[in-house]
Formats: sequence, C-alpha cells, structure tokens
Amino acid sequence: MSLSKSEQKKADREQELLDLAISIINEEGFAALSLEKLTAKSKYSKGTIYNHFTSKEDCLLSLSIRAVGSIMELFYRAIVFDGSLREKAVAIHYAYQLYARLEPTLFMAVLSSKAPGMREKVLPEKLAILDSHEDTINKFSDQMFRSAITNGDLELPSHLSIETLYFSNWAMSFGTNMLVMTAPESQLVNRLNSNTLVLQNISILMDGMNWKPLSKDWNYQKTWQRVEKEIFAKEVAQLLLLD
Repeated sequence: MSLSKSEQKKADREQELLDLAISIINEEGFAALSLEKLTAKSKYSKGTIYNHFTSKEDCLLSLSIRAVGSIMELFYRAIVFDGSLREKAVAIHYAYQLYARLEPTLFMAVLSSKAPGMREKVLPEKLAILDSHEDTINKFSDQMFRSAITNGDLELPSHLSIETLYFSNWAMSFGTNMLVMTAPESQLVNRLNSNTLVLQNISILMDGMNWKPLSKDWNYQKTWQRVEKEIFAKEVAQLLLLD
C-alpha cells in the first residue's frame, strides 16, 4: 500500500532523524544519545522530534527495526544462492557478517532492544514490527535446519532439539561478529583473518553437527568467495570504500 504525501514526508523525516541519531552514537557513544541532543542537532522542533520518538528507548528501537529489516533483506538474497543447504547457510552467515561490517552501529543497536525495561518504554506498534521481523529471521534458521534434516544432510541427535541447533548456529555467528567488532586489538582476534573468521567458526560448528557435506569433503572457502562475487559484489565494493 502506497503512502500519502504527508505519510511519506513523515517517514522520510524519521529516516533523516535516525541517520542523525547514528551520527551522535558514532561520535559520542550509545549512552550519549538523547532526544534533547537529537533536537539540538536537528533542524526540527522538540515537538516534531517527540512526534516520531516518545523516548530515547523508542528511538533506539526504531534503529533496531531498521537494522533487522536490512538484515532480513540480505537474508532473502542469500537464501536463493545456488548450492547445497549447507552452502545456503554459509551464504546467510556471509550476509550477517557483511551487515555487521557495513553498519556496525546499527548491528550493535539491536542489542539495545533487549535491555532490561526497554519494552516498557517504547510504542507497542513499533515493538510489534520488531518482533515480526525477528520472527521472520528465526524462520530462516528453522526452515534451513528442518530442510537439511528432511533431505538427510543433517541428523538431529536424539538428546537435542532443533531449536538448540539453530540457537547454537546464531550464537556462534553473532558472538564471532561481536568479538571481531569490539575486540579487534585482542591478540587472539588480531592474529586471525577477520574476513573469514565467521566461516571458520561456523564450519567447526556445522562439522560438529555432522551437517553434510563436511568441510573435509567440500571447499567452503570457495563457497564464501562465490557468495561474495555472485550475490554481494555491490556491498563488498561499498565496504572497500569504507575501509
């Protein structure tokens, strides 16, 4: 459904304000963000700002919605990669780490939506949008694992649930990306290739799950490179400019 002129104007203004919020966070950190500072740095009145965000938390939630929505779009592109189910999973992980590198502030902003007391300080309709986006992303993992089990690439151990498998899958990817972003000077991170660290870690995890084809039988480094060239060449070029 198309927006009216006034609705589109408001939507565009909100994205402009979110861009400004990101610049404040980049310069001063998440703790420094406030609606007062957003008002002072924008060309809009306090009333206009509060027409978009009821609180700092509401602004952070809007940033989270933007982030999760963008991640979801990358996942949609990754899932159609021409390869085995495990290769499709690799493509999704590539998309996730790519977004973390392209938009580190927004990637971190998603954590803010999980902070204690956050849900009580935001608009319910925005919270519903975020929950819906996250549910869609969870379904990517669910379908990925269920399909692998159905076609025999992966056997679910009797003592584990499928939810345990895809939580481990997400936790490995998220944790690796966070460490690469927040601890780049660490000796352990610094001496490894951050561009392929996610691939290495998820390969260890998926081999441990016995998800076929195993790394000894398939060159997932080539899969990683194919995903980069065939799906995300434009974003990789953008990343090179940022670096």
